[in-house]
Amino acid sequence: MIDNFEGLQFDEIKQQIANYCCFTSGKQIILELQPSFRKMVVELDLKRLSQALVMTIKLGSMPFSGVYDISHAIETALKDGTLTCEELLKVADQCYAIRQIKAYIKSFNNEIDLIKELVDTLEDNEQTANEIIKCINRSNTVNDNASSELKRIRKQIVSTQAKIAERLANYISNNRQYLQDDIVAQRNERSVILVKNNFKNTVNGLQYGQSASGQATYIEPSELVPLNNELQELQDNERREIQRILHTLSQEVKKDGHNYLANLDTLALLDSIFAKAQWAKEHDAIVAEISENMDLVIEKGRHPLIDPNKVVANSYHLIEPIRTILITGPNTGGKTVSLKLVGLFAVMHLSGMALPCDKASIPIYDNIFYDIGDNQSITDDLSTFSAHIKKLISICNSATNKSLVILDELGSGTDPVEGQALASAVLEYFRKKQVYTLATTHYSKLKAYGQQCDDIMLASVEFDQSNLKPTYRYLENTIGQSNALEISKRYGMDAEIVEMAKSFKLQQQQPEDIVMENLQQQLELVKQQQQQLSVQLENLAQQENEINERKQQLENDSQKIIQKAQQEAFEIVERVKEESEEIIEQLKAQQNYSINEVAKLKHQISELIEDEEEESVDAEPLKIGDYVKIALTNQVGEIIELDKKNATVLCGNTKIKSSLSNLVKTTKPKSSQETLKKAKVEHSSSFKVECNLIGMRVDEALAVLDKFLDNALLSNAPFVRIVHGVGTGALRKAIWQKLGKYKFVKKYELADSAQGGSGATIVTLKEN
Repeated sequence: MIDNFEGLQFDEIKQQIANYCCFTSGKQIILELQPSFRKMVVELDLKRLSQALVMTIKLGSMPFSGVYDISHAIETALKDGTLTCEELLKVADQCYAIRQIKAYIKSFNNEIDLIKELVDTLEDNEQTANEIIKCINRSNTVNDNASSELKRIRKQIVSTQAKIAERLANYISNNRQYLQDDIVAQRNERSVILVKNNFKNTVNGLQYGQSASGQATYIEPSELVPLNNELQELQDNERREIQRILHTLSQEVKKDGHNYLANLDTLALLDSIFAKAQWAKEHDAIVAEISENMDLVIEKGRHPLIDPNKVVANSYHLIEPIRTILITGPNTGGKTVSLKLVGLFAVMHLSGMALPCDKASIPIYDNIFYDIGDNQSITDDLSTFSAHIKKLISICNSATNKSLVILDELGSGTDPVEGQALASAVLEYFRKKQVYTLATTHYSKLKAYGQQCDDIMLASVEFDQSNLKPTYRYLENTIGQSNALEISKRYGMDAEIVEMAKSFKLQQQQPEDIVMENLQQQLELVKQQQQQLSVQLENLAQQENEINERKQQLENDSQKIIQKAQQEAFEIVERVKEESEEIIEQLKAQQNYSINEVAKLKHQISELIEDEEEESVDAEPLKIGDYVKIALTNQVGEIIELDKKNATVLCGNTKIKSSLSNLVKTTKPKSSQETLKKAKVEHSSSFKVECNLIGMRVDEALAVLDKFLDNALLSNAPFVRIVHGVGTGALRKAIWQKLGKYKFVKKYELADSAQGGSGATIVTLKEN
């Protein structure tokens, strides 16, 4: 008999996932799903799910629009049956759905090889699909153009119907006194009129019964009988032609029938895989790893059937040498939920499903056994205890050292002394067989037994002693109390009864039991305090992270503002350069401009831009060694001392103390050589950029030219004008040969007509 794992609520999970399926075949796969205990199968299922989850997160789920369960239609076609228009359209839709799926797959690379492998097996049967769409429209009727014969028949039908309508109109007009109404009705697909009963034998024609009121009779006038017969024959021909067309299309489907069925199996599998992926995405679930050994690890697992806003995430570890976990604590504390979560996660993992947790590693068990809840059977006349024993015997006979066994309230339902003894014996039996076991208990003797065994870990579910409420937190390596008396009091039991119960409890307890209970209570309080401290530390760490992130954000914003301001300043400088060049070009275009004034203007603009660029320094935090300008005095110096608010600046041989807000970071002042050069340029601001060599001999002119160009370089002139006249051209030729040898000459050319034409040369000098 197959175990559906109902006690672990596996059916409810399958139903949730099935709701994400797009058609019935995919749902059926999910609802019939059972865990596999073969590593190869589980590994393949999990890898497929992992790839589907990546795809679902990136682009949404695979498009299954147009996929239907067409298995019945295909089976009909394979038996030479004729499909309906609706069935044929669904067959065609499968083709177009496959085309969509293949287009979806192309959006991904090699990381989805297993999904791609499934999709590559799909045959779209496009030719048959196109033929179906050509013949059948979306209103599930056959198109006129499906065949030339159908088109001809329908044309005749329209013509005959027009003749009948015309004859009826004439008949009604000529025989209105006999008619109950002007309406034309249909009886047995023939056009008839409604004649008053007292004239039904007067009107010549075929009678088709009375009206609902009984006051008139439906009659087909004799002159309409031939036309109605002709129309009926045409309609029969139309039906036969439509049936022939549908049968022909069905035969085309039959040719690829097995391909369609194979497609359907693959599409159902893909639908089930992507339903799992969509469920995983919605539940923030992950694909767990397969444990290389038999260790089980679940980090912050959340039961998928508990409200996400209320569920408490817990971590579980069943790691060698531990093979048994014994969970203790109050009845309402969540012990059974912990058992169900571990068991359910194991079943889901072996069924190729994702798990709602942060991380998990689960082994491939050879089987999963459980005994959870009240198994009392009325039909088998078994008590609760008998039902438990019956199931426990079956588990003991079947479990191996690779099985997972889950037992809720082991040994309960009978005499406590015998129950404790039986529970201890069962655990010892499983220990000897090395079965992986999770069990819950209230028995103090069983807790003591667990403490004596190195391969048993005692765990508990936390109980808030101060508020007398369970926290539902699972704690490893702790012993929990049942707290039955405190819980009874909280639920309203009479205080007198509770006090008497405490008294009886003390009388029945052994001294070592009392000591153990007190130690357990103290340990629980320490654990709670540790939890509170841990939460506080996490909050502090989170606040520190938020502060650091805010600080970093402010620094980034500040840097962006500075960069933006620098970019704007740069754009302004560039715009000024362009505008100044335009102004100079306009001046040069005038007839009576002074080339000397133009040179001086260009030099002044360059110096203004240079000064601006010198002060456009990154507004980074100031440090010792930086050069700054003191805003109030415009003095430039080096920072030699610095604190949070003030700085001492060395300006020449003078120390000046200033607030940081009054300092602007700038570049280091130019060296004495650069300063001297600048002074020379300023001193030679009267330098004339024009040199007149007319009337001089060649050797004399070249000597003057050398000296003139030296002065031009010293003055940082951008260009000069050399006047040599036209004459024989010998002087111009000698000057040009000389200019060609100077490395500081960028270019030289004859002046335009406004500057002397061929009698002068404009020389452009390279920038220093």
